[in-house]
Amino acid sequence: MNIAIVLSGGVGSRMGLSIPKQFIEVSGVPVIEYCLKSLIHHPKIDAVIIGVADEWLSFVKECVKRVGTKKPVYYSKPGEIRQGSIINALKEANKQGAKQTDIVLIHDAARPLLSEKLITDCLKACEEADAVLPVIPVKDTTYLSRDGKHIDSLLERKTLWNGQAPEAFKFGSYYEANMKLSEEELNRITGSTEVSYRVGLKCVLIPGDTNNFKITTPEDLSNFESIIKNEGI
Repeated sequence: MNIAIVLSGGVGSRMGLSIPKQFIEVSGVPVIEYCLKSLIHHPKIDAVIIGVADEWLSFVKECVKRVGTKKPVYYSKPGEIRQGSIINALKEANKQGAKQTDIVLIHDAARPLLSEKLITDCLKACEEADAVLPVIPVKDTTYLSRDGKHIDSLLERKTLWNGQAPEAFKFGSYYEANMKLSEEELNRITGSTEVSYRVGLKCVLIPGDTNNFKITTPEDLSNFESIIKNEGI
């Protein structure tokens, strides 16, 4: 079974708006609804878990209703940090009977332009690995500076990659690795695949999608609005 986890508990503070970015309407459709449609309608996704705060639960349920599905959809509480939200969703998957060999696909609701191909690629790659991370190459020359004022070292650009979501994991090994995290370790996690890497699981990279950007700033939102308008999505 393949289970999609959608994280929608963020507050979007960098947007400077009173509403979380994933719930902003673009062309009359909430941002979260775009990726929900891609995941729910994908033929290889069997169930969906949405991490959402209580005050937005009814809103998200209406989004799911509009998308339409006969697949099971469950809900989990958001955590104080992203990885905490993932752990809560993993616990819900475990509660619903997820098996060791099932695949969980973890996506951010603020990445609305999720393609069917990227979902398929993640799931396929995870058949032979414990963790799968889509990446895109770093385009700009990158420097290491510990104080933000002086260059400490030059980094080889061709070895650097930007991680994206969705990230795919074998449920059993990923659930176990997360359950063993101390609070201190949890607070140091900056990316979902980092958990798998730290415990020595097999992690692989696959090509990401430049359109699959995360809406973080007003400029990102404007870019998304332009894409929706020009491509008629």
